[in-house]
Amino acid sequence: MGLLHSQDLRSFGVKGPKEGKQYFFPSEAITANGKFIPAKTLMMDQYCLECHKDAYDGWFHSAHRRSSFNNKAYLMSVRETRKVSLERDGSTQASRWCAGCHDPVPFFSGEFDDPNFDDVHNPTGQAGITCSACHVITTVNNTRGNSAYTVEEPQHYPFVFSTNPILKWVNLTLVKAKPEMHKKTFLKPIVKSAEFCSVCHKVGLPFAVNHYKDFVRGQDHYNSYLLSGVSGHGARSFYYPPVAKSNYDECHMDLLASNDFEASDFDDKGVRQIHSPFTTRHSPLLLATTPFPV
Repeated sequence: MGLLHSQDLRSFGVKGPKEGKQYFFPSEAITANGKFIPAKTLMMDQYCLECHKDAYDGWFHSAHRRSSFNNKAYLMSVRETRKVSLERDGSTQASRWCAGCHDPVPFFSGEFDDPNFDDVHNPTGQAGITCSACHVITTVNNTRGNSAYTVEEPQHYPFVFSTNPILKWVNLTLVKAKPEMHKKTFLKPIVKSAEFCSVCHKVGLPFAVNHYKDFVRGQDHYNSYLLSGVSGHGARSFYYPPVAKSNYDECHMDLLASNDFEASDFDDKGVRQIHSPFTTRHSPLLLATTPFPV
């Protein structure tokens, strides 16, 4: 079993774009080895559900899950971007700028660039920002935003994709018996930082997208936080909390009592809890009220 685990076969037979890491431009996201990542590796939410039921439920009802072609407002916008890009540039490359944050599964698996991509029926287009899409980020490349991160295919214990009940049991037993590698793979320290959220919650429109200017500021939640009294860095602020907030989770992810494996007593009240994205649960309302055509 140890021999199986010691063999890193993640890149075996995996193709990469002929442009290398330049393929991902004008998004600033890249894969660690410049190759594509198999879609199944980024669509393992049901696997996560096995041990993280409450965390899965929080994700399932969050806006992150509805970030991609499964969001009608975004669907209309990205279709227009792809259409204009194809007519103007002869390719849909400019829309990769959107995909780095909104469509990680089709983007990193190489399907997004197909001009005939079936954005409604292709499972990768309906995946949204999956559990793995965030948790396999290894590096925040900078704090300019525009998906400035590096993502790497995770290394799993043996038999992670097996459909054999016995081998599946072996895999889950290994994870529970020795979770250190699993935690090291999916919960890197950077995940808990404000900079981690900056990669997609800070936007600048480059010339490659709009052919207007080299830089046009879009939404910027990271600098708003960093320059505020809440972060402890805003010298011009009039209001400061008793204790500065070191990351977004403390405000945007409520603590929820849970018996999930990763639950912990975060506020010293004697109750095991997880962080749950309740404050991003606007998507059901949006989906129910947007009259955009599909």
